[in-house]
Amino acid sequence: MRTRWLSLMVSALLSTLIAYSVRAQEISLDVREHTLKNGMTLLTVPRRGHFTFSAYVRFKAGSVQEQAGKTGLSHMLEHMMFKGTRSIGTLDAEEEELILQRLDRLHRELSGLREAERSPFPPPALSPVEGKDRTRRIALQKEIAEATAAEKALIVPNEFWEIYRRHGAVGLNASASRDGTQYFVSLPSNRLELWAIVESDRIRHPVFREFYTEREVVKEERRQRYEANPDGALSEALIAMAFTAHPYRNPIIGWPSDLDRLFRPDAIRHFRSFYAPNNAIVVLVGDLDPERTVQIIEEQFGSIPPQPLPELHITQEPPQRGERRVSVRFDAQPRLMVGYHIPAMGHPDTYALQVAAALMGTGRTSRFYRGLIDGKRLASSIEVSVSPLRDPGLLTISATPLGPHTPEELEKEIGVEIERLKEAAMTDRELERIRNQLEADLVRSLRSNASLAAGLGNAQAMAGDWRYLLESRKRLKAVTAKDVQQAVISYLTTANRTVATLLPAKP
Repeated sequence: MRTRWLSLMVSALLSTLIAYSVRAQEISLDVREHTLKNGMTLLTVPRRGHFTFSAYVRFKAGSVQEQAGKTGLSHMLEHMMFKGTRSIGTLDAEEEELILQRLDRLHRELSGLREAERSPFPPPALSPVEGKDRTRRIALQKEIAEATAAEKALIVPNEFWEIYRRHGAVGLNASASRDGTQYFVSLPSNRLELWAIVESDRIRHPVFREFYTEREVVKEERRQRYEANPDGALSEALIAMAFTAHPYRNPIIGWPSDLDRLFRPDAIRHFRSFYAPNNAIVVLVGDLDPERTVQIIEEQFGSIPPQPLPELHITQEPPQRGERRVSVRFDAQPRLMVGYHIPAMGHPDTYALQVAAALMGTGRTSRFYRGLIDGKRLASSIEVSVSPLRDPGLLTISATPLGPHTPEELEKEIGVEIERLKEAAMTDRELERIRNQLEADLVRSLRSNASLAAGLGNAQAMAGDWRYLLESRKRLKAVTAKDVQQAVISYLTTANRTVATLLPAKP
């Protein structure tokens, strides 16, 4: 007991020291803004002495921009953008393009035959037509295998990745989200021009080679993350139930049947619709000369033509007027997720909700941890998160009951804790701790070139101004205990929540 008490005292002391250090420093960002004639936004933050730089490129093209029946296309395109260009990754671009077009035709025909075979109204017996279709399907599969082999013979494997690796790149990756797709990498500072040449080439002349092979990779990724993963399955069910109209309800990775119907021309159309310079944000942070950086970016990206962007009409989620519930059967430990609708990123109430989320479920000093894990021992884990989305999103509580307790028991006690927060405002000590905690998280993230680049890019894309990154800090510091209490009263209501429960596979 004495050891645990001493450990908590040391932890509290360290937290106090970190909080003091954070309060003592002011955040000043030397952000240089430049807009190319084609509409591309460039943000540069020079940091002398790092000898490296981090690059972050974001296109405002996420799962929200996808058409019905083509979910998962943004994520698929993210994969494709690493496959190279007409000059990177191939031995013969012209011959390869002919093979790719042939594969498109073969896969589309094969997909049509498979759709017919899956028809809910099959003929009563094997008809001559059906037999002919099956023969054609076998022939198509053989032709596809031959064309795929011919394509593979022309490919220089992983050449895009190898170019970066040979020049000292780290952190080369990308991610697709609901509101955008982003690409990032860090390199030695003297490789800025190389980066600009490579990145402008994959915007100008991408080649979506190995599309159908990669489609199978994505389908397997979906199986592992959602269909064979209890947390993924539960999260997908919660979001699909919480959003009945807004496309946020669609998984970023796509629905299974949609993935089967994605073809390379779909990816090309999506690329041409959204991967325009006037729909892109480039952020460069590190040991860079600002004037030389602008010159290089203008030389490599400036001649890429802008294009009209699609006029989008995003269906907005209507107010929820009653509790929704969904259960998922899975051979796994029971789990509970509760989602509450909250305003979009930047709304005044989102800052109070961030504080509320941290108060309830961040760290060992949070109310849920002290009350339900350490205290009543009802749960083995509880997390509370706020989704930073361009349109109204969710505050989500994820919890795992500690056996023999059930999700129902845990849900009830979570409700009790929320009602306590509604009835009595958080203490000044709690508020100060949360403020310091959120402040420390922000300051730590800004120390890294890569994290700062991502933070600036996200703020520019989502809020329309990189200064939102610093503005949000001021707004969080201004949150009062009364603000938090009122936000919890307004949004964490029974009528505004969706509850998803993971139950045993067999009732």
